[in-house]
Amino acid sequence: MLSSYVESVRAGFGAFVGVGVLVLLPLIALHYHRFGRVEPRRALVLYGLLAYGLVALALIFLPFPSALVCTGEQMVSTTPFRWITDMRNNLSANGRSGVVAVVTSTVFLQQAFNVALFVPLGVVLRKSYGRGPFAVVAIGLGISLAVEVVQFSGNLGAYPCPYRIADVDDLISNTAGSLLGWMIAPVALVVPAVPHPDASTAPPGTVSVPRRLLGLLMDVLVLAVVARLVFDGNRWWVVGLAVAIRVVVPSLTGGHALGGWLLRYHVRRPDGARANPARIALRELLGVTGLIAYVALAPADWWFAVDMCVLALVVVGAFVVPVFRRDQRGVPDLVADTRAVRTAEHVPAAPAGVGS
Repeated sequence: MLSSYVESVRAGFGAFVGVGVLVLLPLIALHYHRFGRVEPRRALVLYGLLAYGLVALALIFLPFPSALVCTGEQMVSTTPFRWITDMRNNLSANGRSGVVAVVTSTVFLQQAFNVALFVPLGVVLRKSYGRGPFAVVAIGLGISLAVEVVQFSGNLGAYPCPYRIADVDDLISNTAGSLLGWMIAPVALVVPAVPHPDASTAPPGTVSVPRRLLGLLMDVLVLAVVARLVFDGNRWWVVGLAVAIRVVVPSLTGGHALGGWLLRYHVRRPDGARANPARIALRELLGVTGLIAYVALAPADWWFAVDMCVLALVVVGAFVVPVFRRDQRGVPDLVADTRAVRTAEHVPAAPAGVGS
């Protein structure tokens, strides 16, 4: 029995890997559209539920029979706690008795498994979503009932008859597991609480990562065209032009680079005050301008691993980290104590703890 469970768990995790990759980008897009960021705790809970659901389904329905002979055998049990009678009969037939014999019997372990299978559901419903005991019991019962109906219908008609018994004891055990999960949820430290939507949404005036990327693309296009037509690709002039576009111009115009001016955002201090040239320069040194300078000036035979590390640090620090923060500030902004804000709005200072 244990080996079949292990194979089902493997199949469930295999399905999670494939499905998880497919839904990753849509999940990010959905979160970003709704909240203006990807809230890490929400994403963790959703991915955890996805993994749990697929593994649970694999344990419930796998293995599928390669050939099924319908003999007319009764494949539904409507007698509550029939498993206790079955266990007693089994123990009596094998001449066994006592607590050890009970807890090691196949029938008891099967029911214990049915309880344990729904414990994570109860934990998540209470700890992450704040559901009460009645809601948890109702949801657990509803899901378990749906599973039993699918089993009794031969997987919704995929098979001419059921290959597993639809059992009322499974309903009882699964529902009890949900309630047990609700009871132990406070001590489940690894399960995070999902914050209220108001605490997940980016504050007013926050400039999204896609908007900043588009502004950056405009600046890079101008840099590439001018560097090619005027400076014939001279690498020192390329670096100087990048500094002029991304540091000098914003310092003189109150934080506006060309792309930011076109898309109506600029670089300011978190409290809304003007960012001085030193802060803008530090921000760009740790961000895209620093990457442009590295690409232009680094030796052609430099170590490939170093190149990848520099690229990864800039991309992750400047464009991945902000996706998960309410204020959308990346590592360069955090170090330089700056923030990109929309120029079309009078944006208040970011509240304390806004980046969490």
